[in-house]
Amino acid sequence: MNYRIAYLLDGKSKKYVEDMIQDVAKKFDVDFVYSGRQPAHITLKYRFETNKIKEVENILSEICEEINTSNFEIGGLGSFKRDALILKVKPSKEMIRFEKIVLKRLGYLNGDLAKFDKVLYKNFHIGIAHHDIKSKFDEIKEYLKKYDKKFKLKFDRVYLIKKPINKWIVQKSFKLK
Repeated sequence: MNYRIAYLLDGKSKKYVEDMIQDVAKKFDVDFVYSGRQPAHITLKYRFETNKIKEVENILSEICEEINTSNFEIGGLGSFKRDALILKVKPSKEMIRFEKIVLKRLGYLNGDLAKFDKVLYKNFHIGIAHHDIKSKFDEIKEYLKKYDKKFKLKFDRVYLIKKPINKWIVQKSFKLK
């Protein structure tokens, strides 16, 4: 089974991001992110596979008991070369600490994107459009300038999500200290 550890957006920020992703997908016929059927999220540990998910859940529970809730901010357009357009995340120190402890304790769980785990804290983001955007990159980037809201959010919960078939769903949620 394919798993990921993430912070899931909710409320107004979730609607804002999901509307942005859907708008871009429909307007520019770039649906890699939209068709992925994943919730609006910030990745805290990239995809991995395991047959010992209870062990992972126990470790995540322990880590969450060490991390205080904190505030962070999302907003502002960014990109990774011409391959991805993202919404920037200004993480809290506790978010960065969480991610580093997860990698220390669960870093042995590798997947196809594990190479990005080591620098994730430098690149926290929310994917808006990627993979199928190179030829329309400049046009999409210009269009996205109309989306200029920022949100202050609370880092108070993390989620272990899984992809049993073709849609990401919550396996379990964990509340921070």
